[in-house]
Amino acid sequence: MPNWCNTALVFEGDKQEIKTLYQTMKKLERRKTPLVANDFGSNWLGCLVEALGGQWKETYCRGTWYSLKCHGNTLRIETETAWDPCIETYDFICKVFPSLTYYYRSEEPMMAEYLTNDGDGRYFKERYIADMNVPDGEFIVEYFNRIEEALQWIAEISGCNIESEADVEALNEQWHTGDNEGYCYLHHYRVV
Repeated sequence: MPNWCNTALVFEGDKQEIKTLYQTMKKLERRKTPLVANDFGSNWLGCLVEALGGQWKETYCRGTWYSLKCHGNTLRIETETAWDPCIETYDFICKVFPSLTYYYRSEEPMMAEYLTNDGDGRYFKERYIADMNVPDGEFIVEYFNRIEEALQWIAEISGCNIESEADVEALNEQWHTGDNEGYCYLHHYRVV
């Protein structure tokens, strides 16, 4: 069984190409049976590859899309894919629609892979993510542009003096002892 990677994407480009891609995806979502038989459903990325004239067996497309939103010359979607973002599928979409480019932010917590290709922060400005399960059981995820903001927030939530990433690691060790399931992680998005 794979680890699941969640990716937020923004496709940007010619308004008509965005509209055509959106309509294609909406049509696939509304199907009672998937365009291609699979275990993921009608919103499987392989169905989209096939609908756009490709062959799913030749494109890494192991996952689904959801949260489809179209506005002007942008299309926002989220994907859940096996192991990592399905870059090959996103590149294929841009090959079919040459005016399109895409920006993404992906999170694969089990392998601690936090990636973005949005180096200028056009759509995904945040560079840090705090992932916490405080000892009382409250689960919290928060995004930050700067590490100082993240450290201050973790200090406020934990009630501890947090001034560095080493302090966050020490807090995590303190919270994750014995039967205690608490944890505190601070991750940095790597720009690729």
